Amino acid sequence: MILRIFRVEIDPSTRSAFEAGFRSLSVDAVARAPGNLSCEIGMPTRWAPNTYSMITRWRDEDALVAFAGPEWNTPVIPAGMEAFGRKLSVEHYRIDDSPIGEQRNAADSR
Repeated sequence: MILRIFRVEIDPSTRSAFEAGFRSLSVDAVARAPGNLSCEIGMPTRWAPNTYSMITRWRDEDALVAFAGPEWNTPVIPAGMEAFGRKLSVEHYRIDDSPIGEQRNAADSR
């Protein structure tokens, strides 16, 4: 499984329009993608008042390639959302299903 974390910083004057499109266009595009397992929206906090995130889980790399293309380490921006992002980033992590404690215990027993 692969965890994908997309972040976007917006101009605060576009907040209402951005939020409407982010929830409908962006979430819909991800939710309909084969191999997408989940999608969560991260809303701004006082420490990052104009930054949003979308955290998705994908079955595997093939699912991400089908969604985002062979260069899946770049953001995917649905039509109609291009004008909102001032700063965009995306990060990926492979999910290891074994708890960290089990890994540590196995290493300690060697």
